[in-house]
Amino acid sequence: MARAIRRAWASLLLFATACSRIQPPSDDGPDGSHEPSSVHAHLPQGDASSDVLVLHTQAHPPFPEAEISLLESGQSPRRRLRYEWHVDRPEQLMLDIRTSLAGDSSDGQAPRVPLPSVRVVVALDPKTASVEGDLIYDWHVTSGTVTDEDRVPADVAKGMRAEVGAVEHLSGTGVVSSRGLTKDLSVNPRETTDEPTSQPIVLQVLQTLRNVAAPLPEEDVGVGARWRRVSELAVKTARATQTELFTLVRLDGPRGTLDDALAQSAPEQALSVPRMGNGAHSQVGSMLASGIAKTRFELSRLVADTRFEGTTTMVLANDGPSQGEPRTTMVLRVAIDLSGSAR
Repeated sequence: MARAIRRAWASLLLFATACSRIQPPSDDGPDGSHEPSSVHAHLPQGDASSDVLVLHTQAHPPFPEAEISLLESGQSPRRRLRYEWHVDRPEQLMLDIRTSLAGDSSDGQAPRVPLPSVRVVVALDPKTASVEGDLIYDWHVTSGTVTDEDRVPADVAKGMRAEVGAVEHLSGTGVVSSRGLTKDLSVNPRETTDEPTSQPIVLQVLQTLRNVAAPLPEEDVGVGARWRRVSELAVKTARATQTELFTLVRLDGPRGTLDDALAQSAPEQALSVPRMGNGAHSQVGSMLASGIAKTRFELSRLVADTRFEGTTTMVLANDGPSQGEPRTTMVLRVAIDLSGSAR
């Protein structure tokens, strides 16, 4: 039971919380050998509006860029929004994830299972700001905890603690532009054979860092401006298309508020589930996801405060050692709170 719950949760979380196109690295070094190398997130050179993030070693080619396009300029007065970084202001990022999982299998036996909440705290230390407006910062996870464990079976809570434990001691470096677009993200190598970026919670932390600042358009905008970002998502074997529509609902000096409407869809595909073992993978018959977010940003701060609520519905059919089990419709509801503070 616990393994099935964690597999469904991991499968859905890979989609439901994906905010960037991510390709985990292989174990091969740049020359094809099996020597460990550091993990990097590379942004292909080109249009400054690009914000796709690719985690890889040098052996992996970059993926196509995401697209950001301005739909409406908004009301006058309009101005060009850019971050003004302060390297003397370290920040703390607090990530809270709350999920609930429900199922409806063809035999009517799928359980409704409460899941514990997760909190991850990350320290961000600005280092330098370039003349072009790029901020280079170091980051490291200071804590990862599982809460509300009394609501779930003990074996489910134990499995979730193992997932969250994967983020402990993670650290690296990031680069973000004056438009809030991540240009580079690295993960320092670990003294272990485990691959940290293959785990859902770790991926969520990296995706959160990739979206740590609110994305801003190239053009001058005012209240009511709308812009769209389209990304092709790749998380392990999962593939999906994501569209986000941002609306600038408030602008007061260096502070602003964005509404974000998100939609995802994915074709039928095989989905490998990280850390589940026994060759566990599922056949995704269909996947639809939607969500809304409210983001408050300040042009002198790196972390944008965000509250996200979304629902992902996925039809899963087991393929492998568990063949013969019925197709199951799983529904994951996700609430994510991201908040920043000075340190």
